[in-house]
Amino acid sequence: MKAIKALLILVLIIGAVLGGALFFTKNSSSEFAALIDQLNPLVQESVLYVKTTEAESINGYGTATYSQTGAKANGNTRPISFTADHELKRDHYLELSTKGGHVNTYNEVPRDKVPVAAREALN
Repeated sequence: MKAIKALLILVLIIGAVLGGALFFTKNSSSEFAALIDQLNPLVQESVLYVKTTEAESINGYGTATYSQTGAKANGNTRPISFTADHELKRDHYLELSTKGGHVNTYNEVPRDKVPVAAREALN
């Protein structure tokens, strides 16, 4: 009986931690939030669209860091940070494959492939 009670308490604690992490990282673009989102099984993968701007910083190896507002297909926005191995062309659209604040991949897409609601939110 004690083992079942301990197991139930452990499951509740893990659920509370994962749920709290989901709430804590919801609209955060920090590296810590991206790491938590990447590991949290409750965070869903999704697609965000961004319109590229000037890089926030470029290190000595040419890696560019961007912090922008991303939009989902329905027009909902969230802050997102990502890096590229080179400086990206400005005012081009990217489709980001994300899991919360963690960017898995990005691909340049033509303007007409970006959903209208997302385009309106980005302009």
